[in-house]
Amino acid sequence: MPYETVCGAKLYYETFGVKREGQTPVLLIHGSTQTGYSCWNKIAPELARDYFVIVPDCRGHGRSENPTRSYSFRELAADMAALIRALGFEKAHVVGHSNGGNVAIVMMMEHPDATQTCVAQAGNAWLSDALIERERLIFRPEYIAAHYPEWMKEAVALHEPFHGEGYASLLMDLTREELLREPNYTPQQLARVNLPALFIQGEKDEVNAPSRFAQLMARAAPLSELWIPKNVAHNVHDETMNDWLETARDFFSRRGNAESEALYRFRMAHYPDKRDGEFNVRVDARGKIVGAVLTPQRRQEALSVLNRAAPEDEIQVRIAESTPWAILNRPIEDLRSKPTIHSERISQARLSETARVIERVPGWAKIRLEHDGYIGWVHDNSLFICDASAAAQYLSTCNAVASASLAEAKNERGALTQKIPFGVRARLEGDQLILPDGRRWIVTPSDFLALDKTPPPTPEGIAQTLDLIRRFAGVPYLWGGRSPYGFDCSGLAGVFHAFMGVNIPRDADQQFTSGREVDTPEPGDLLFFGEPDEDGDAHISHVAISLGGGDFIHANGSDWGVSYNSLDPQSPIYRAWLGENYRGARRFV
Repeated sequence: MPYETVCGAKLYYETFGVKREGQTPVLLIHGSTQTGYSCWNKIAPELARDYFVIVPDCRGHGRSENPTRSYSFRELAADMAALIRALGFEKAHVVGHSNGGNVAIVMMMEHPDATQTCVAQAGNAWLSDALIERERLIFRPEYIAAHYPEWMKEAVALHEPFHGEGYASLLMDLTREELLREPNYTPQQLARVNLPALFIQGEKDEVNAPSRFAQLMARAAPLSELWIPKNVAHNVHDETMNDWLETARDFFSRRGNAESEALYRFRMAHYPDKRDGEFNVRVDARGKIVGAVLTPQRRQEALSVLNRAAPEDEIQVRIAESTPWAILNRPIEDLRSKPTIHSERISQARLSETARVIERVPGWAKIRLEHDGYIGWVHDNSLFICDASAAAQYLSTCNAVASASLAEAKNERGALTQKIPFGVRARLEGDQLILPDGRRWIVTPSDFLALDKTPPPTPEGIAQTLDLIRRFAGVPYLWGGRSPYGFDCSGLAGVFHAFMGVNIPRDADQQFTSGREVDTPEPGDLLFFGEPDEDGDAHISHVAISLGGGDFIHANGSDWGVSYNSLDPQSPIYRAWLGENYRGARRFV
């Protein structure tokens, strides 16, 4: 059996998998009264498919000695750091569960030179009144024996064959004393951490969730990530093993070496929003640069971050010069998160809008819309596939904008074929609308404005456009909607601006970030709303169009359609939630 003496104690450990040159091992730290095997026996063999895994019994647990009859997170962390080096490694991916999560946190804080990444599950970097009260009550041998007899039975079986009769009770007493003392770090101390960290906490964890330890630690540590799996309690790795393995492997692959971490930090600094397109690059165990980026420019940025003399890479570029162009060839098309009609509608594409075709599967195409950068799946028969020059040529011939709510389009026999949504740009020749694929529909020219006659983004033009937008009062609310068949809040704001030739970001939070802040809203300005989270930070979730004064028009789920409300508490159309959660106005014109 493998043992290693470190810091004056003989520690037992098991290993899984094979050592791989240049790869950092994974160290799995168990919780109090457990052993390495009892805690990690399902996880270790699975992780060993990809990593060399070290699973010790902590000091005073299982087969490991406890010569001083002590229990301290700092002592255990020092043991683990020494064990890593004794086994011939400089660092490890340190993973801890429960009080082992506390040990992992202490390693991150006190032994960063031995810690490549830190995964702390069900741990706490500081104490709370609720935790102290709970542990003072529960972590007593007599209470555990009375209320959790299986726990006591397991502790006796795991420890007393090696440490003598009564040791399980002693270990519980020692653990309780430490739980009431440590850890005692502050958010300010966590803010100075310069290591990749992942905090995991089950949504239903009765020990940690009430104090929101994981959320608060992730908020404090600037380079950390957070995973709160739904409907899962304390033992996340057991209760949802496959999800746990997927999450851990993904974290290690993205941030498990210095070069991958440098790429991650560059992404978070320059492309933190996934809606801006891919920048997912890492360095794998072979030392190869792999992943995917949106554009050739981003590939060059990734290579520049690594600053290798002669870089060889396997980076996929989603949109290159050879990537096909497409023009939307029908009045409206749902943009979906996956290539199925059962997936989320994330937005809509409209006739004559251009896109790049990133991927194709039978019946579907993954596109990136040129005007707002949104990426999603559409039916492939909604597209006219072409090259860049053809797309530019068609756009240059679009000479009109639909000003009717829904302009009727008929075929050569006079039968109604489609309806063109308000704000769609189109190519008209007399009473004929020319589609990108060359087909012709008959329309009523008065349902359109010549492109050079559309209202400009001036006070007069805004007033004219608002008059047109008012017609949509009563139109149903539709998540992702951008047409009079149904709008969502930011879709209505976007269509309003686009009619005046002003392109704005797609989503409300993006609009809030991009617009120019104004103190006193005027007609046409955008008003933003959002509830504060548990930490007091407001998250923008809704947008409306100001009509001047306190009144506004918006697509909203409360009325399930486009309606009017006011910020004036004396107004009959005032709604308290909107007044209480108003976050400010922005201007794009």
